[in-house]
Amino acid sequence: MKKTNKKKNIILVILIILVLGMAVGYAAFSTMLTIDGTANITSSWDIHINSITPGTLVGATSVNGYPRVEADNITATFQVNLAYPGASATYEIEVHNNGTVPAILDEIGGTLATANAAEPTGVTFAFDAVQGDTLEAGATKVYTVTTTWDAGDTTVPLTTSKTVSITLNYIQNT
Repeated sequence: MKKTNKKKNIILVILIILVLGMAVGYAAFSTMLTIDGTANITSSWDIHINSITPGTLVGATSVNGYPRVEADNITATFQVNLAYPGASATYEIEVHNNGTVPAILDEIGGTLATANAAEPTGVTFAFDAVQGDTLEAGATKVYTVTTTWDAGDTTVPLTTSKTVSITLNYIQNT
């Protein structure tokens, strides 16, 4: 009987050692893992009108101070005097994306429709930008604005000058 008790005691000690070893092992492998990190945003948004260049002027002159880029750098304003029916003026608007984010032309705002409806109605503006145009980071686009006095207009308006503002609203191209 003594041998049986001795065997039981040895087995009990071995079991206690195993349980203690498992507890120590569990504690060693269950330590909290902490991961620290920092995220930095390095993108920039800078879309602006670089310049407005007169193109072909036929019987047309720009009014002093026009064309001009407004303070928001995304609006161009034009005022043109036209001398006779058939006279026209074209201007190139250079838009540059100096940022790091590609952009898309979301809206062409301003007074284009209002200006075309105003007197003299024979003098109209046209703009070749299209909503949805993309402008990649670092890229430049050139748009054309044309004002024309309808060659078939037989009225003699009180003024042959019109002013129009065009705003280019870009958003992030996702």
